[in-house]
Amino acid sequence: MGQNDLTYSLLEGTFITEDPLLDRTVNILMFRDPQDNEYSIMINRALLDEDQTAEAWCEQQTEIQRNQLPGFKPEGKMLTHEIGPARLPVIQIANSFLQDGKTVRQVQSIIRLPRHRIANPVTRGLIIFTLRSESEFTEHQRKHYVQVINSFNPEATLP
Repeated sequence: MGQNDLTYSLLEGTFITEDPLLDRTVNILMFRDPQDNEYSIMINRALLDEDQTAEAWCEQQTEIQRNQLPGFKPEGKMLTHEIGPARLPVIQIANSFLQDGKTVRQVQSIIRLPRHRIANPVTRGLIIFTLRSESEFTEHQRKHYVQVINSFNPEATLP
């Protein structure tokens, strides 16, 4: 342990560690809307290949899901825009697939992260927010998801 130590935060607490080479944690936040419908927001991290665009990464992941998930079906087109206080570029895609005989619906927001000396030193980092439900999305779920992605600020917690 030394001068590159940082405090790593989790919902449950914090701990001190050296700078990780990569952070590939997955967060699964589970909720219930006012009508008692369960849904989740998943947060994944990924790293683009050298010279790979976020759009190419999305297409690659869609193809992987098409080959690995039963009943996989893209829904709508790939949308691009900017979100949050940092006006970060985001790609949004929607799809559905079968899991345990039930249709799972997803909306994914793939955000290319800005350069940061610890979290994204090679400027190829992505963070993916996924709204997921086994039923049609409710208005509450959509609003909650929009609040989450529109409030995402990568610089708020970084040293």
